[in-house]
Amino acid sequence: LHLSPFYSGSSFGPSSSSVFRSSLDVACYNTVLHGYSQSQDSNDDLKAERLFTSMKDQTPFDIYVKKSSENNVKKDGILPSVIPPQSDYISYSSMLNCYSKHGKATKAEELLGEMNDKGFVPNAACYLPIIQALENSNEVDAPARVLSLIDRSHRLLPKPSRFLYTAALRCMRRHGCGAHAETILNTYHDSFPNHGRPDVYSYILVLRAWEKTKHKADRAIAAKRADFFFEEMENRSREMLLPKLDVNAHNILLNCYARAGEADRAEQLLAKLEDGYDGNHENVQPNSRSYSLVIKAFANYDGKDAINRAWQILYRLGYPRGTNSKLSHQDSLPFDVSIDNFNSMLKLFAKRGMASEAETLLSKMDELIVDGTLTQGGPDIQSYEAVLEALGRCKDADAPSRAEALVTRLEVMSELGGDFEPSLLAYNTLLNCYANAGMAGKAERLLERLSNADSFSFGSTIKAIANSGKSQLVAISRAETLAKTLGTGNEVIFAHRLKLAAKWGLGNDAEQLLQQMEEQHLNPGVIHYTAAINAWSKSADDDALRRAEMLFNTMKDKFKLDLASYHGLLLNYSARGKAKKARRLLQRILDSDLAPNRNTFTIVIDAYARKNLPNAGEKAEELLDQMRELHAAGNCEVEPDDITYASVIRCKATAN
Repeated sequence: LHLSPFYSGSSFGPSSSSVFRSSLDVACYNTVLHGYSQSQDSNDDLKAERLFTSMKDQTPFDIYVKKSSENNVKKDGILPSVIPPQSDYISYSSMLNCYSKHGKATKAEELLGEMNDKGFVPNAACYLPIIQALENSNEVDAPARVLSLIDRSHRLLPKPSRFLYTAALRCMRRHGCGAHAETILNTYHDSFPNHGRPDVYSYILVLRAWEKTKHKADRAIAAKRADFFFEEMENRSREMLLPKLDVNAHNILLNCYARAGEADRAEQLLAKLEDGYDGNHENVQPNSRSYSLVIKAFANYDGKDAINRAWQILYRLGYPRGTNSKLSHQDSLPFDVSIDNFNSMLKLFAKRGMASEAETLLSKMDELIVDGTLTQGGPDIQSYEAVLEALGRCKDADAPSRAEALVTRLEVMSELGGDFEPSLLAYNTLLNCYANAGMAGKAERLLERLSNADSFSFGSTIKAIANSGKSQLVAISRAETLAKTLGTGNEVIFAHRLKLAAKWGLGNDAEQLLQQMEEQHLNPGVIHYTAAINAWSKSADDDALRRAEMLFNTMKDKFKLDLASYHGLLLNYSARGKAKKARRLLQRILDSDLAPNRNTFTIVIDAYARKNLPNAGEKAEELLDQMRELHAAGNCEVEPDDITYASVIRCKATAN
């Protein structure tokens, strides 16, 4: 920008106070702004902002130069200040694009509003980069802001743009906002009533938005809404408004069912694919992923027959029945089990902590390779990760040693030239096995070996320290050292440190950790507040109960509470024999959409046992009857166990 006829090589320096109006036109400056928008340098948006502000406000712009022999510049210094040309429409558009490309969506939105105030009417090219920036944003309100931008463009743009609607639908897919995606699709239809209507890709994006619904509690509703939407897609396909839906579209719906644990509906859709729908869908057949998704649905299914029904899927694909892995001549079904199908079954075992079954299936895969039945290759890294996860979830005393053997096997295979090596996830799962067993020494030694350790690696090591027999002073000190070693603040590390504070009843320390999270611009979640409340339940401080209630009320105002958060406050009441408060909180749980479990009732029964009331046994019997009624109504998690009955007996002993 300093290559202007006004500069004839005269000497200058930092003390120069000359101010010139640039001889360059606005197009030259806009080119520089555009260059900044294409740059990958993290600071270039600030440089562009400085230049743009000078153009917009018509203020002098100082240009810093480095030592050079060109233009008689002999030393570092500042060129005479330049008043750049007035910003125009392209300047605003380039700066808006620069903000968006550098992830500054909020500033881009503010600039979009400023364009209107200046009399510049934004076009579709101004809206598009903002929507794309919000797609990549992790801000919670990003989908709502995109919806607002689409509504605004629908009202203000003289001509609608299909690119805007497609970008907005991609944003909803990424954030898992199916309802917003359907709203945008309807607006898309309104904007193009005749020609240019939404194509099948737009409909698939809406379906994927339902598929990617994030909150587990919302997935059942998402599956139902996806079902209705898919039916609408099929109707349009029959009316020749959309092409015939292929197996990939059906697999998206299957995954909606799978993520919601809707195993029955997943099986029904698979049966339809196998049999063929009607004349319009007779050529659509399930592929390997279809079967894997049905097994995934069983992994998230609560039914007791989930394992058996998942095995039936593998048998239908030709997996040999019985203990002998070899296929007999009498087997009528060809072997068509893919590695993806095996991995889905292994993940089902992993979710239930069925380590022995997972290890057996992994061995069967090796046997099928040896006898030539399985020709698609052997177990991959996902197979081993699933078995390791199963070992991490099981409660077998030898689980850490079995996990060690599996990781060692991966390391040896890698050294011998195998196709893959142990992943960080595999090592983290081994660390979790150590953590569950309280093997702090082994966990710390493995952590030292990992060059790419992440927050989960450090978190699992802190968990191992918490579960070990180390004293309070040593455990807290080691956890702090590990947190400092990681350097950057992280929600996972804070969660494990809070649980460590909860173990020792360090309520004040737990609240200080919450404060540290906020100071580091980390957002404490339900899990962090719950751990702090649990810390107060073991505290001997006089105001512990009041502090726990304050944290619970703060959490209630910020989040949608889960059952564990209610359990945290219940434990505070139970530990201090506050039976009436515990009973009232139990009623709030029953009146909510949460399903209590046996622990919920057992904690309240314990409150009566500690209260030493004469009618404690009677109250415990009432709660026990209520548990039986809920269990008979279909809540399998509320069935009384030995611990529950022991608590009832204590209540009766207290009453006597």
